[in-house]
Amino acid sequence: MGGRHRPGSPRDRSLGAELRAIREACGKSLHEVAAAIQWNVSTLSRLERGQRHISPEAVMGLAVVYELPATRRDELVAWASKPVALGWWDRPPAGVGPDLGALASYEHEAARLTNWAPGIIPGLLQIPDYSAIAMRGTGVSEKDVNSRIGARLQRQELLDRRGLDFLALIGSHAVTNPIGGPTVFAKQLRHLVTMSRRDGLTVRLVDTPTPHTFASWHLMDYEKAGSVVVLEHLGSTTFLFDEETEPYSAARKELRDQALSERATRDRLEELIEQTILGS
Repeated sequence: MGGRHRPGSPRDRSLGAELRAIREACGKSLHEVAAAIQWNVSTLSRLERGQRHISPEAVMGLAVVYELPATRRDELVAWASKPVALGWWDRPPAGVGPDLGALASYEHEAARLTNWAPGIIPGLLQIPDYSAIAMRGTGVSEKDVNSRIGARLQRQELLDRRGLDFLALIGSHAVTNPIGGPTVFAKQLRHLVTMSRRDGLTVRLVDTPTPHTFASWHLMDYEKAGSVVVLEHLGSTTFLFDEETEPYSAARKELRDQALSERATRDRLEELIEQTILGS
């Protein structure tokens, strides 16, 4: 198992979680299985956590150790053999870093998405004019702004996906900070109202200050694997996995309990739109 290996994909995380569940159901430890197939324990652990690519050959070897029926073995091998879904993020345009490509890949595979945005409208719900001004304000160079906006628009295509489950929790400062001036900001708020009426997309405002108001985060849940959290910083991005995401799942519940209802959120946004236009 030495040499260079492809990094794990969201699909690998799901398959790895399935293989871990099978091992545990067989009552076998990581050490037992690693010894049986002559792997390092750390290699098997990374594979089960989806931190490396899982090949059909690896699945076949594990299926033998677990004494799986032929039909179950073939099902898992087919899963490992299925090409990873390719998208624009595999070859991001110039000016778009690999972290953004990784984020788009994880979003594409997620069963549920939650975005907490205390001070700025979530990227998946931004209009281009608002995005451009926000990007310049965070130091994105002028030559990269257009490619970044293009990438954001491509990310937003997932909002058209059937079965979408996206919860946007937005802090009150984000909807009272008129980035771009009255005209752009009113258009952005109107876009929020429109998007809030889409199936599978929930927008709720949070007025009550909480310990979570100082940092935004993006939580993605998967059907057969642990969750992923993305923390965006100035010039860098941090990805958290599995048990590292548990505080954010708890924070989601707390924020959701404190948030305005969907109807109250739309009413508040309508009031803010009117105030923004009258104040311009």
